[in-house]
Amino acid sequence: MDITRTEVESKISAVTVYQGWAMISRTASAELAAGKHTLVFTDLPASLDRDNIQVKGTGEATLGECIFETEYFVEDVNEKKRALQKQAQDLEDKRTEIKLGIDACESEKALIDKIADFVTTPASAPPAEGRVPTATAGAALDVGAWQKMLAFYHDQHGEIRSRMLASQKSVREVERDLENVYTQLESLGDGVERSRNIIKVSVAKEKAGKITLDLSYVITGPSWRPVYSLRATSDSDTISVEYDALVNQATGEAWQDVALKLSTARVNVSGVMPELHPWRLAFYQPAPVMSMPRAKSRKAEANAPFEEAMKASASGIADDGMPEMEMDFPAASVESGGTSVVFVVGGGGTISGDNNSTRVSILRREFPASFRYAATPKLSEFAYLTGKINNDSEFPLLPGKANVFFDGAFVSVSQLSLVMPGQEMAVSLGVDEGIKIEHRFLRRFKKNQGLMAKRISEQFDYQIRITNNRKKDIEIEVVDQLPIAENKDITVKAISPSFKEENAGITLDDESKIKWQVTLADGEKRELPLCFIVEYPAGSQLSGL
Repeated sequence: MDITRTEVESKISAVTVYQGWAMISRTASAELAAGKHTLVFTDLPASLDRDNIQVKGTGEATLGECIFETEYFVEDVNEKKRALQKQAQDLEDKRTEIKLGIDACESEKALIDKIADFVTTPASAPPAEGRVPTATAGAALDVGAWQKMLAFYHDQHGEIRSRMLASQKSVREVERDLENVYTQLESLGDGVERSRNIIKVSVAKEKAGKITLDLSYVITGPSWRPVYSLRATSDSDTISVEYDALVNQATGEAWQDVALKLSTARVNVSGVMPELHPWRLAFYQPAPVMSMPRAKSRKAEANAPFEEAMKASASGIADDGMPEMEMDFPAASVESGGTSVVFVVGGGGTISGDNNSTRVSILRREFPASFRYAATPKLSEFAYLTGKINNDSEFPLLPGKANVFFDGAFVSVSQLSLVMPGQEMAVSLGVDEGIKIEHRFLRRFKKNQGLMAKRISEQFDYQIRITNNRKKDIEIEVVDQLPIAENKDITVKAISPSFKEENAGITLDDESKIKWQVTLADGEKRELPLCFIVEYPAGSQLSGL
């Protein structure tokens, strides 16, 4: 029985994008007579992985083998040549027509100049009796006639000049189109050898009817990454999270209105756990030195840096994993696969095939937030605002760049780490100039002085002043430090603050960093003293003070 070959038109219906990969699903329908058929999916991408092809269908038929092939053919260019030649002739005719219009404008302009010259030429004196006049008499011209003539001349010249400029522009455009057409004609030659990737699917039908085939395959290249916009306001206790994904693919074919999914699965990582091999130790035995000609040794020495660089480069390539993934688009849902998460983009998506980033929305949501201020007055005169939220959504927040906005103003770019559902996340919201921070040096003086003193004792007094100019109560963590003695002959003693238990809210850690936990009411001012004594042997000089 003869096998009927039919090329089917297929449409991409669904795409799942991974990091550096994508699963593509195509759908095609055909009305087939009873018998054996070969249905051909054409113009498939070159990056298709032929080991990951699947096909299934609906309809009364039996599916057979599925074969991937690269088909080579010589394209007949005569038909294309005829179309391009006709296009070139039409453009030539158009250029001639425009140039004739330009010539007509030149003639009109010359006629207007002659009329103006005639009207503005003064009348000649009457000739003597019996003599032929030497000039054509012009009409007597008064001021009103001059004004009318100037207006007429200006209007006519302006109109002609506009028409000529437009015509000259049109000529340039037509000539550019002509050059492009002639370039295409020249590149066609007598015939072009081309290739295309196809998948052939065998189908057997006992009776005529319609069938639908769903073809899925994996391609390399597409990827996605998450990006965020975090928005907070001074009069709200929430942080708005805009969770988007940027999707890239360079197949040359746009994915139009497809069911789009974004997966966190690391398909580039083997699912098989690596196995440890015995770790053996032995005494080092240098390899025997091989003698070689002097010139050859020098060459080897010269090439050594390049060989080491190549080894290091190869090692870096082998060790580098896929880049961290990121995501993007609103009103998505989550499908959990146990070891990975799949975001189903709400409403589908259209992704261009030119490798430009296309933004799709995953999540738009406001999270309850707690806000705290922190300051390091010794280093900066600003109070830094931090918002803490709990990810009570079902969406994991993947590592990615976050643009941070506070009170409608862009304040910073942050980098989010992985935040799983149920975990907390701290967000830096930049500086708040409504909180005034001052770090004041008060005095430094020596307490023990004299000719017989064996040790020097110096006292340092500082003051930290915080003013809350916000119209609400705030909590702020203030950080400063005591010096650390690097020698046993140097002693540092804290005078204030006191680190006794009754001084709740003041702590000193192992690196001598002091932290004050301070609550300030609206408009309240607070002064925090910092005083310490440094003792060291007389005659010594200290560094770091």
